[in-house]
Amino acid sequence: MDIIFREYGAIIRQKWGWFVIVVLGISGGAGLELLVPLFYKELANGLSKPFTPNSHELLLQNLTYIAITYGIIWLSWRALELGMIMFQSWGLNKLDKRCFDVLVKQRHHFFENNFAGSLVKQANRFIKAFETIIDWLIFQCYGNLLQISIAFVIFYQQQPRFALYFLIWVAIFLGWSGGYLVWKLKFDLRVAEMDSKLGGAYADGISNIAIVKSFALEQQERTNISNLADESYRKRNVAWLLTFVSFAVQGLLVFSIELLLLYWMIGEWKNGAFEIGEFVLFQTVLLILIRHLWDFGMNFRRFFSVLADAREMAEVFRQTDLEEEHAGQMHTITHGDIRFEHLGFAYASTETSHQGMGLFENFNLHIKAGEKVALVGHSGSGKTSLTKLLFRFVEPQQGKILFDGIDALDFKLASLRQQLSLVPQQPDLFHRSIRDNIALGRQVDDQQLRDVAYKARALDFIEKLPQGFDTMVGERGVKLSGGEKQRIAIARAFLDHAPIVVLDEATSALDSLTEQQIQVAIFELIEHKTAIVIAHRLATILRMDRIIVLENGQIIEQGTHNELLALRGKYYDMWQHQSGEFLQ
Repeated sequence: MDIIFREYGAIIRQKWGWFVIVVLGISGGAGLELLVPLFYKELANGLSKPFTPNSHELLLQNLTYIAITYGIIWLSWRALELGMIMFQSWGLNKLDKRCFDVLVKQRHHFFENNFAGSLVKQANRFIKAFETIIDWLIFQCYGNLLQISIAFVIFYQQQPRFALYFLIWVAIFLGWSGGYLVWKLKFDLRVAEMDSKLGGAYADGISNIAIVKSFALEQQERTNISNLADESYRKRNVAWLLTFVSFAVQGLLVFSIELLLLYWMIGEWKNGAFEIGEFVLFQTVLLILIRHLWDFGMNFRRFFSVLADAREMAEVFRQTDLEEEHAGQMHTITHGDIRFEHLGFAYASTETSHQGMGLFENFNLHIKAGEKVALVGHSGSGKTSLTKLLFRFVEPQQGKILFDGIDALDFKLASLRQQLSLVPQQPDLFHRSIRDNIALGRQVDDQQLRDVAYKARALDFIEKLPQGFDTMVGERGVKLSGGEKQRIAIARAFLDHAPIVVLDEATSALDSLTEQQIQVAIFELIEHKTAIVIAHRLATILRMDRIIVLENGQIIEQGTHNELLALRGKYYDMWQHQSGEFLQ
């Protein structure tokens, strides 16, 4: 909870002016509400006596005081509401930005190990919890404590003995409400965890709906969701039944103080020390307090529920392994020379399925400026891991990576990645227009857009779409085929003008005819650039300057296509296998 109150406290510090207005508003509104019964006491005592001009004037005077007090209370609540609007709306805006900033700072492996839907749900609950927690602190905690203090002073001035009874009752009521709900917090946390798990399963099933339908997995997914929903129901039922117990005890405590007041009043009447005005005063104050304390009990449950809801996102805030800028500079890569020097890298057990595996050990590779290099090897050989290291999605444990002789760690992350262009094997698109998915936030005129689309062999299919470049592609680009999404990714690379291009199976989703066309475009793209091509289909890399064969994180062969065939080694076996002439 320290993270929750640290983040929310930062908002209070930044908007302290409006927060002060909120505190003054609740002080005036809640505090003066308990002064009104003092005037009612005088009115009741006056009305219980025969009419006289003096008593009539006294009654009107108290009525005037009540009207003035109500006017100040009205102004106080309006100030409070305005302050809450300005303070909370700004706070929610700040938290929207803050949560997204915290999420995007997480390293690549964090997103591999967490459901996107679950993370979105956690962030939303953390943001919405701010409003509930601030409301509780202002209205329930501060407001009720203020009214309890004022009520005690009023009761003590009128009847010290009853004031003592009242104080004991308040301590029991608050002690039960607070202590019981703190104990119950662990059950609320279980409900929140199951809610995130169920939300993640929902998102996983819906985002992969094509797989669900094509493999007829509807019933299997229904069963999965049903099991999770049933488990969530059981845990929620336990938490709500425990809340039922809390409300039952609070109800008994409320009845007890009311009965105690009436019993005490009857005793005072019996002893001849009873004023009707005192009964009105005590009864009115108690009714106001009981109403607010009942709300306190109900909202205390809500307070702990939202704390439980916000706690999961708070754990994300607690992450220390982040993509953060240190002392990096905005270096410019002018040539595109790349060196991997004495590289040592192993995946941590929580990062990928390669649990604890030492992938690279004393790895060295020099890619000259403008050189076109292909990386080949079986799955798990290290091809994709080199790409992750290149983009600093992961960091090496030993050694370093140099760009034009400058250590990658000396670059600002944004500066480095803006000078590397990636065409991934499975390009995901934003649920935005084709224009936005190619431009990626840059200001691009229509002619530039058409030029890069033409080079990527994407212009023909884009112009056939209903809104052309303004056509929405759907979530993750579901409205486009794999080949169309691939060509959008290639068009981005043309627009990048980056000195280093990484192509990870960039033509894997294309048919043979389109692949041949794209190959021409790709060589135009990388003509004056350094290129790293990851390939499984060896026919796509015949024109590379150098082919590097990886196995278990080590370079076992390198050379041109013909040179590697002449070696009759690993590459030769791979080539024979793919060309249909694999030798036994």
